Amino acid sequence: MVTQAQMRATRRYAKRHPEKNRLYQYRSNARTFIKHYASLKDLDNLIQLAQEQKAKLIN
Repeated sequence: MVTQAQMRATRRYAKRHPEKNRLYQYRSNARTFIKHYASLKDLDNLIQLAQEQKAKLIN
């Protein structure tokens, strides 16, 4: 059970850090999709996209 003070602190943090919260949500959604819904074709496409993005970030 979460206390009222913790809930207020969580809301304040979310208000002050919207970009971080958005990033956390995207990451969570991606993991959920991969674990529960992705087909083999989806996974192949995601691997290719991840490799391309990794190469882009390295250079």
